[in-house]
Order: sequence, then C-alpha cells, then structure tokens
Amino acid sequence: MYLPKDASKIRQREAENARRNRAEIVKALADGQITKRDLFRLGIFTAGGVLIAKNGLSPFARSAFASGPTGVPRTPLGAATPFSQPLPRLREQTPIQMTRVTPNGSSNPADLAATDPKLHQGDWGQPHERCKRLSYHDDYTNYQSGQSNKNPSTNGNPYVNPTTGRGPLEGRPPGEAFSHQRWDEFFPKVGYYMSLAQCDDGTKFHPLLPSQNPNSVWCYGTGTNARGLMPPPLIKLRYGEPVMMRVYNRLPTDQTQNGGFGRNQSQLHFHNMHNGAESDGAANVHHFPGTFYDYRWSLTLARRDYINTAATDDRASGPDGNGGLVNVPGDWKELVGTMWAHDHRFFFTAENVYKGNLMMNNVYSGRDRGNERPLGNARSDAVGLRLPSGYVHDWGNTDFDVNIIHSDGATDSNGQYFFDIFTTDGFVGDLPLVNFAYKPVLEVLPRKYRFRILNASMSRFIQLAIADSKAKAVPFQFIANDGNLVVSPLTLTQLDQQGIAERYDIVVDFSKYSVGDELFLVNVLQQTGGNKPDGALSLADAFAGKSPDPVVGKNLKFKIVSQLQSVDDPTQTLHASDPDLSQVPTTLTEQIPIVTPVRTRVVEFGRGNGDSRGANGQCTPDCSEVVQGFPWIIKVNGQSAHSMNANRISELIRPLKPGEAEHWTYINSGGGWDHPIHLHFEEGVTMNRGKDSIPATEKLVRKDVWRLRPSGQVQFQVRFGEYGGSYVNHCHNTVHEDFALLMRIQVLGGDRTEITPTPNPTEDGIVWTTPQVLPEGDPNNTKFFNQSVSGGGSSSGSGSSSASGGSGSSSGKG
Repeated sequence: MYLPKDASKIRQREAENARRNRAEIVKALADGQITKRDLFRLGIFTAGGVLIAKNGLSPFARSAFASGPTGVPRTPLGAATPFSQPLPRLREQTPIQMTRVTPNGSSNPADLAATDPKLHQGDWGQPHERCKRLSYHDDYTNYQSGQSNKNPSTNGNPYVNPTTGRGPLEGRPPGEAFSHQRWDEFFPKVGYYMSLAQCDDGTKFHPLLPSQNPNSVWCYGTGTNARGLMPPPLIKLRYGEPVMMRVYNRLPTDQTQNGGFGRNQSQLHFHNMHNGAESDGAANVHHFPGTFYDYRWSLTLARRDYINTAATDDRASGPDGNGGLVNVPGDWKELVGTMWAHDHRFFFTAENVYKGNLMMNNVYSGRDRGNERPLGNARSDAVGLRLPSGYVHDWGNTDFDVNIIHSDGATDSNGQYFFDIFTTDGFVGDLPLVNFAYKPVLEVLPRKYRFRILNASMSRFIQLAIADSKAKAVPFQFIANDGNLVVSPLTLTQLDQQGIAERYDIVVDFSKYSVGDELFLVNVLQQTGGNKPDGALSLADAFAGKSPDPVVGKNLKFKIVSQLQSVDDPTQTLHASDPDLSQVPTTLTEQIPIVTPVRTRVVEFGRGNGDSRGANGQCTPDCSEVVQGFPWIIKVNGQSAHSMNANRISELIRPLKPGEAEHWTYINSGGGWDHPIHLHFEEGVTMNRGKDSIPATEKLVRKDVWRLRPSGQVQFQVRFGEYGGSYVNHCHNTVHEDFALLMRIQVLGGDRTEITPTPNPTEDGIVWTTPQVLPEGDPNNTKFFNQSVSGGGSSSGSGSSSASGGSGSSSGKG
C-alpha cells in the first residue's frame, strides 16, 4: 500500500494528489457542498458504496507511471531518526478519595439510604459533583416537567448541557435501565475525572516531527476542562476498591471540525472488565460535547455469586495498601491484570481510537500486586507471586513493570495525523509507534522486567521477538494472555501473532547483559493490506529491514544502563547493583475445568451484503455518510446474515442458574481475511481450533479476543453472571467493526432481568426503541436450542420481547 522509499517524485506526487482528493470528498460531504447521490452520479462510488479504483482518487488504482497501484505516500520523517527519544511511560493517574454525602447534606440517619459518593467540586458551580445510582438525566427531566415554561435557558435548569444549552448534562440514559447495578454492594471508594479533548499544543510523535493540530489527535487530560495529553493515561486499579470514572466530552461541538476523521461523540469501553452494561461503554450510549458520563468500574471478581461467596480464600483478594489483603468473593482463577479502555462509538470506533481515545488499566490482586518485595505478612506472602515490578509502594509499582502500546500511524505531507476513511478492509500505517512515540529507547537495568504489550493498531497484526545487536533471538517468559495468567510460564523466543486488542505479558531477564549492551523489540510480521497479514519474515531479515512494510523491523530499543531514576519515586536512583527481588514462579494459577455445556452456539464472521441501513436508509446509531456498503456480516447458528444494528439482539443470554456454561464456536468464513473477535463482559477458556493446532500460549487459557486466522475457527467455554444488560461481540479489526462486523448480545442477570430497551442518544435527550430479538439467538426457541437443556419461559422471536420502556421519548423536550 505504501510507496517504497525510492519511489520517484512523480509517483509520490501522484499518490499525494489522490489522497488529497479523497480528503476533499470528505470535507465537501461534511460541509454539505455535495451529497451521496452526487458521488454515485459522478461515478466515484460503486453501487455498493465503495470508492471506485480510479487514478487520481484511489490508492489501489493503476499508477500512470508504474505497473503497480498508485499507492500511498510515506510519512515524511524529516530529521527524525530511530531510537533518538526516550520511551514515554504512560501517564499514571492519581485517584480521588470519595466521600459519602446525602442529597441535602443531611446527617439524619433516615437520609443515609440515599447517600451518594462525592467526586469533586463541580467547575460549573452546580450540584452535580456527586455521582449517583441514577443518571442526572432524570434530574434534568424532572426539573423541566416541574416548570410551566419548558425552555431550560429561561428556567435556569442546573442539569442542562452547559456548552450547548440543549439536553441533559449527563450522557448516561435515564431510569432504572441504566442505573448502576448492585450500587450499594460496589459503592465507589475512589474516583477519576478526565476530559476527552483536543490535544495540547506541542503534541508530537518525535521531537523533530511537526506538532499535531488540536483536531488531529483527541486524547485524555486530567480534570474537568483539560486539553488532551500524550502518551495515554495509565489507571491502576485493585480488587476490593470500586471506582467511579467520570469522562467529560470536551471535543468541538461542530462535528466537521475533526481534522478529516473522527466523530465528536464517545462511549468509553473498559475492555474487558466485569462491569454492568451501563458502564461497559458499548450499549449505544455515546454522549455529546459538553456532557459527562459516569462509569462505575466495580472491580467485581467473576463468579462471586456462587464461588467463595464468604470471601474466605486469600487468593481472591486485592492489596489493602498496608501489606495485607482485602478478600473478595469470587473465583481467584478469574483474576485479571493487563487491561485497557478505548472509545466504542459504533461506526466510528476505528477513527476515534486511532485519534488517541484510549488508556491502559492495570488491575492488581493479592496474587499479582505489583510488589516484588516479601512483605513479612504471612497471608500476603503466601499468595503473592512477586513478579517483576518494584518495591517502593505496597502495590502497583512500575519501575520494572512497563506498559507498551504498539500501534501504527500515518501522516500527510504536512506531518499531520492521517486516516483513510474510505477503506472497508482495514487501515495500516507506515509509522511504527510505541506509546505513541516513533521508535523510542527504554533504558533498563541488568535485571528482570515485565512488559505488558498491547496491540492498539486499527487493523495491523504484529508478531514480536527480542533480538540482541547481532540479531540473535533473546529468550523470554510468557506469563499472561489478555490479562489472564497462564498456569505455568512458557519460555519462548518469539510471540504468536498478536491480533488487534490482544495483550501479551512477558518477562525478560536482562541480567546476562552488560552495561552498554543494546537489544531490540522486533516486529517480524509483514502486513501491506488491511485484511490480514502477509506472513512472517525470519528474525534476521526483519532485523535488517528487508521488507516493503515500514513497520516490520526494530521498533523499540532496550539500552542496558548502570543506573536510572525511579518511576515510582523520582527522588530515588536505582542501580545495577540493587538486588532483584522478583521471581517468576513455576505455577501462576490453576486451570479452570472444561464442563459439559448447557447449550452451544456457532457464530460465523465473513463477507456479504450487510443490512445495517434500515428501510429508511438510516443506521442505528447514525453512521458515516461517505460509505454506503457494509461488506462484513455475522451469522448465528447458521441463520440469516446481518451486520450491525444496535436495535437488533443477535444473542440472548438467560442463565437459569449460576455457573451455567456454554460452548461457543467462532468461524471465519473465508481465507482472504483474518478477524480478531472480541466478546464483551465475559472471557472464555480456549478449548480448540478445530482441525488446526492450538498454540501453548492460548490452550485452555482465558481470553477475550480470539484471532480466528484465515478460514479458521476457535471454540471456548464461557459463563455469564453478576450483571446484565446490553453488550456486544465483534471483530476488533476496528475498520471491520465499523463496516459493520458487530452484533448486540443481551444478558439477563444482575439488576437486568428484562431486555433493555434501546437508547438512541440525541443532543436533546434519549429516544427509546424496542429491540428485535433474532429467534436463532434466543435459547427458549426450540427450533435452534434443546428445550430440555435451555428451559425457562418464552420469548418472541419476532422482536416483540418484554423490553421495558417501549417506544417513546425521554428527551428534554418533555
């Protein structure tokens, strides 16, 4: 896709002109200068809504000056050279201790049942500094209904969006359907408040690359009205300490002011924490500029309702901050560690995440507490693994525990971040980024380090190895997959292919190297198109840069040093002579058994004619005006194929008793593409890959993203519990997801015993619709499921299910 370095100037101009022409189309559509009908009439789009492969427009058109396609111009690097800047460590966020307050500040015991946690003093001088079980949308509507004049601007409604004067200030929908589930049980103890905003002045991928324009990168800043900062934030969480995350949308109100891509609406998905659907960030609950959304991250350990219910197992615990443990109910074998959060605005996820709307979340437990020092506490030391981390704090040390976000970007000829929204196969960049920095350097001491590696690309698969300066492979230990510890560490010299959103944790021992030695993190997997990788190179060839793919090769340098400044306590200096107190035990966890399932489901992902647009030509929610075709589809249990519609439920999960296990099989219907499939809310124990071999790194390992491989399949065991509501299952090639390889699943559990009505957000409030339930996804339908196994009541396959709320309006207009 990208032109070679030695491409002639005339070919580079040709490719740049084609890219500018595509950008002009986007701008003209956004500004209303042309319509979609104009594009069809002018022969720019096919009947399926795909960009015509025409010279001067498409990168895949035949070049006028060469035998190959036009291609895409490379990112201009100017004077920026590899390995000339330090690796930016993620920005650790400081939690705010939350306090209980009554609605009126009363100390009357009768009011205690209505207590809410106070997050901070609101910047707007209004009473919404509290976080509540019910949304402030209710307060907004109740205030309006009590006024004779319905205009909020004249009635001084304190709950109106202060930026636009339209609709409620909180994006969370009203009523019980989006109340925080099990609120008193997981009452927030600490909180964070962050702004999703235009990037701050001076945001760069390298000191010698241009500063990004404010709308080129959208990312997170700390506070209620902050500019966005890079690198992304790091949120440290621990079991036993529920969290409130308030996100303010500070993006431009004009959605055309986006630098050519991205939508100014957001919903933050905590991938893949065990949260209620109202805080999952993917229940069609995007919110608008000027509003905030309160996500309650409960830190619930899965299976708490029937395993270790009395919280007597010390292994199911979190650090208490003083060397001890806070025990929690649940199955300690389902503890998670390396997680992340990102935007999930349906149909615009790829564009928004690519712009920088993401963060990493490390979850700490009594087992994996982020402290490698023996604590002298019999209970804590008996369960603690003491993996490489550090020892300044009781928990969450990161001196020797490093988060690595691997991604690929691209810029235009002016050095501004660029994304091609016309591709439906996938977007791959030519600029290798680690923590959003171009080919940085990490100084390390000669000792053991843990690296938490996230593939945060939009469509690029990676495959990583570590090599010394002579291109010789360096062995390391693989300890966790998608945040889940493996039973026993695996010694490897190269990781498996890593799909988008997958996380691999490894431990590297640098003690055998001397001060001054250099090692490199090397990507050996070539990918020149968005659909799938081309294949892996040898480590020697990748190290030498023998690939047309600019992201193949050395992307991060490790430099062995004798001393460095502590990250956990910047007043301290760490030395090579300091003792390495860490260990990698031979056993990290125990295997979750595979049991006979109560039912099985088969989900097939592939190509076809998607039906995301309804009879009126609209998507639910609204989608891109540029591309009409939706080439990616999903079939459930062999039935009709569909693409994303937020008002259509493809899988209904109605457990009859706690611990009910299902076996799901994911199938990739073709060999021309690969899909990393993500299941929200729950994780599955990977059982097999059909006729293909299964790598040791995922055999019987819990995961939340499964790379299917071309024409491949995977089967896993999954259980649902603790919470309910509307979740999704989708491809995490985010371009495939947006076009529209995604389906809604509905879980009946927790406080959600009925099907959730579909919220349709507008700037003036929420309009509810009643979802359709596909019969092949309903376990009570005897045509597709064994009634004697599924049991339970009845549900209409036509979609007229028992959704509360029905149709109608809950908007600020009454």
